[in-house]
Parts: sequence; structure tokens; C-alpha cells
Amino acid sequence: MINNVAYIINEIASITGHSPVKKALQKTVFLLETKGVNLDFDYILHFYGPYCAELDHETTKLSSDGVVNFEYTKYGHKMSVAPECLPSLETNLSEDSLRLAHEVITRYKDRSASDLELLTTAIYAYKHTDAQTREDVAEKVKIIKGEKYDDQEIQWALGEFPYFGITL
Repeated sequence: MINNVAYIINEIASITGHSPVKKALQKTVFLLETKGVNLDFDYILHFYGPYCAELDHETTKLSSDGVVNFEYTKYGHKMSVAPECLPSLETNLSEDSLRLAHEVITRYKDRSASDLELLTTAIYAYKHTDAQTREDVAEKVKIIKGEKYDDQEIQWALGEFPYFGITL
């Protein structure tokens, strides 16, 4: 079975050692796309940062097809690929995209979903507003997120921009 979303869910679980929640998957896929992995998802700004309804729909469809299992916890909707589907799980991503996906997931494996929310919101603000300097992006993040993140946390996110080829 070829399914890039199921493959990424499994890759996140394999690298991090735990099943991703929906929020973390949304942010990870956004980061993968930013890094150059073409998954062809479009994002809008949502309460928790960039959000793709199509990706959410895909995970729901995978669940109804028995490919992905949801575990509902107080921390979110954890997802895992059904064990019986693992042997036939395939992707049509290129070798370069697979390498990038592994690299991005590994880089952020110890970051919380909230950290990923901040980073993806900062990147989204840079890409979708007139913010072109560190100060401008930081200000946009504060407008979007209010008091949720302090200056030090925002500076961490901005410090990640060069990894994605973004120069401020």
C-alpha cells in the first residue's frame, strides 16, 4: 500500500519512539514541505498555527480504512499505523525526499508539539505576510500567538530559519 501520510506517521513513531499526535503531524508535515519534501498540502493559519484540512481528512480516511489507529488521550489524538498494515506500507517519495524527511524528523524529535507550533507559525508569518526581518517576524508571531511564547522562545524559532534556507 502506497501512502505517504501513513509512511510519515510511522517514520515519526520510529524516530521519536512514540506515536505522534495530530498537532505534531500537522506541524511536521508543514516543516517537511518547507524543507522541500513535496507532499502537495496547502495550509491556512489556525489557532494552533499552520493547519491543512486535507491532511486531517487523510488521517481520518486512513483511520476509517483501518490503516491508522487513533488513541484518544488527554494529550491529543495519538496516531499509529495498524500493525497488520506495516509489512505492506510503502511511499512514492524520492530518495532525496526520504532523506530530508528523516533528517527533519530527527532534528525535531525532542521538541514538543508547542515548539513545533511556534516554529511553523513563525515560518508561516514570514511566508504569508510582509515580515522580512527578525523583528518583523517576531512581532507577527506575537500578534498571532499573543503571550503564549516569550522572546527567548521566539528567538529560538527564528534561529531555525537558516536550516530551512530562510535568511532574515
